[in-house]
Amino acid sequence: MTGNNIGEKKRRKWLNVSNAFVFMLAMIVFFTLESLIADAMTPADAFEVRFENESTVENAGTFYRLYVDGQYYGDVDHNRYGILDDEGNTDYKFCTVIEDVSKLTYTLLLSVMLLIVILIARDSADSTPFTKKNIDRVKMISVLQLLLAVLPGTVRMLMSFFRFNYYSSSFDITSWYMFVIAAVIALIAFIFQKGLDLQEDVDSIA
Repeated sequence: MTGNNIGEKKRRKWLNVSNAFVFMLAMIVFFTLESLIADAMTPADAFEVRFENESTVENAGTFYRLYVDGQYYGDVDHNRYGILDDEGNTDYKFCTVIEDVSKLTYTLLLSVMLLIVILIARDSADSTPFTKKNIDRVKMISVLQLLLAVLPGTVRMLMSFFRFNYYSSSFDITSWYMFVIAAVIALIAFIFQKGLDLQEDVDSIA
């Protein structure tokens, strides 16, 4: 088997793998969107939050749990589901939709980031990764990572103010980690740029 055939086989294998990842990302976005639409179409009186005590090997303590049509939906944060409007009423359905939109925002941003990573890996399979296109892509990942730290929470805040004129927030160390990751990715973009400049200097000398 010639070198060209081996290279072509590797390229096709990588293309199949990357296409599988893209399909997986599309399915994750689809199911997240489907969940949002399903919750938005469900009647408001079908949503109920129960305060339950549990003492098992796996779980012990008190939990706020969301039920939809009597079926367990998931544990929820009371600070987010206990928000009251000006008349002293809450809206569990809208609170659920807020969480769904926030999750969809997070999923879309993360999916785009992973898609860019796939494009970088695909273009770098047979050549150097130090290209202007890849540097711009890494910079874009840094920007998306920064948005990932602030946009889902911002969406949640705006929707809460729209319905309840109130927003409950608490310190979340995860957001700070995301800011640090964004800075690290920006540093990687800077390193890529230096690598490209060095390669261009070597090529000019040669």
